[in-house]
Amino acid sequence: MKKDPQTIDSKIRARLKTYSSVDNDHWSFCRNDKREHMHGCVQYPAMMVPQMQSELVNVVVEAIPKVKRIYEPFVGSGTVMIEAMKRGFDFWGQDINPLAVLLCRAKSGPFYHEALSVKIEELLGNIRADRKNRIEARFKGLDKWFNSEVADQLSKIRRAIRKENCLWCRRFFWMTMAETVRLTSNSRTTTYKLHIRTQEDLKERRVSPIQLFKTLLYNNLEKFCAQKNVLLENGYLLRGRYIGEINIDLNDSSTTNTCLINNTKCDLLVTSPPYGDNRTTVSYGQYSFLPLQWIDLEDIDSGLTEAWLVSAYEIDRLSLGGTLSKAAEQVTDLLDVSVNLRRTLRHLKGLPGDGALRVVAFWRDLNRCLKPTLAALKTDGYMVWTVGNRKVSGRQVPMDKILSELLIAHGAILVERFQRTIPSKRMARRNSISNTMSKEIVLIMRKGSR
Repeated sequence: MKKDPQTIDSKIRARLKTYSSVDNDHWSFCRNDKREHMHGCVQYPAMMVPQMQSELVNVVVEAIPKVKRIYEPFVGSGTVMIEAMKRGFDFWGQDINPLAVLLCRAKSGPFYHEALSVKIEELLGNIRADRKNRIEARFKGLDKWFNSEVADQLSKIRRAIRKENCLWCRRFFWMTMAETVRLTSNSRTTTYKLHIRTQEDLKERRVSPIQLFKTLLYNNLEKFCAQKNVLLENGYLLRGRYIGEINIDLNDSSTTNTCLINNTKCDLLVTSPPYGDNRTTVSYGQYSFLPLQWIDLEDIDSGLTEAWLVSAYEIDRLSLGGTLSKAAEQVTDLLDVSVNLRRTLRHLKGLPGDGALRVVAFWRDLNRCLKPTLAALKTDGYMVWTVGNRKVSGRQVPMDKILSELLIAHGAILVERFQRTIPSKRMARRNSISNTMSKEIVLIMRKGSR
């Protein structure tokens, strides 16, 4: 007999209460946030804690064991995707950031470990044999962000990757290349934004992209093998390929939904959307700009063009809240729905800067995501939203409350809400959002029948 939704809701609440009763700080995972397997292949802004998402998925699956497909509209580095694969689920995800799409496609396999080991040695051999001195990247600011020796070595790596015939293997190499670029550019690694290192630092700095790339390759190969073994032990690999369906698309979740395009319904949504526009919170686009300059875009997605990289701010402009035009007029309906958004804007009114307008633009775009996102879920499907309440002009924006109100207006039902402490090392030290946010809120919601 099928359980009624209210009974399942109660079971989820009871399970969450059990965790909290054992350890008040359980959900911070401050003592258990190691990024194992392919979770740890690269650094990506504001990555979710895998252990936390794993337990949240378990809580829902225990209550409704028939979960088969998970959806993620802001897929990021693929934390939820990997957790879905560990359970044999189908996974549908999308992101506006090409680097996120690359990472997820690289991490989803196939898992030909022995073949990859051989291809790595061939790649390194091609790098060593390269005697060319042509720089393989062309963009405004190249000399600013890369010294000549670094650019030369990155070019050798790029040429060697291009010689590889297998797309899945090139994507694995590009993923490793992205981290190599991040760590050898002249941008500080203590922030997600592009900030040049000091002149003193640049004069003293000595890095070898080829040596670093080699180290990262072997480290990622080890993680690749560990991921393969987990999937193999669980019975989710067949001849090295994942038995479930994985779909990762380069899409804007406010205008396009990969599930709806394919007439697919999911059982569970697990996500952590941006907490505000990328310019004033986490600059995913700026973070990705330099790595993407060294990666063949057609290997990420056939529809990706250089237009996405016309500036360091283009991806952020395409993201939630990236365009301020007509935002004020387009958000009037939301003010009737969300008391907390209306109150927030009233508090920001008259304060210096364009903070109020940026808040409006962000919520206009995030709200546009909600209808297609809910449409991708089955009736009574569950949602897990991890959100943070950032500050704008010194005023806190209660994202959890605003999002709850908007989701409820779209027909969702709030099942449970709880707060967690953010592990300090999850955010870049000089990222402004980390200075104003120490907590996150998890919303468990269910899609209603209307």
